[in-house]
Amino acid sequence: MGGNRKQELVLQVPGGETEVLLHACCAPCSGAIIEIMLRQGIRPTVFYSNSNIFPLEEYEIRREECRRYCAANGLDFIDDDYDHKDWQSVAKGLEHEPERGARCQE
Repeated sequence: MGGNRKQELVLQVPGGETEVLLHACCAPCSGAIIEIMLRQGIRPTVFYSNSNIFPLEEYEIRREECRRYCAANGLDFIDDDYDHKDWQSVAKGLEHEPERGARCQE
């Protein structure tokens, strides 16, 4: 057999907790980590908070897909309020920062 087999990420939750809050930007991005968590006995509550997504219709599409994914997997789902204008004011001056850069630390 070849050496191309990938090892699954082993998650270590502080304090050995089995329930965590997981921020999700959308169902496709969250699905893989949620599957790993569930296999390892960690149960996430999915927190959807994405006021950076625009327009509102795109936000709603992603939210509903995430909600459906959670329902299909028996997971709790929390939906934060959408406030794109507030997000814009926080991100002002950071428009050209890369993903995971200074804008994400605000």
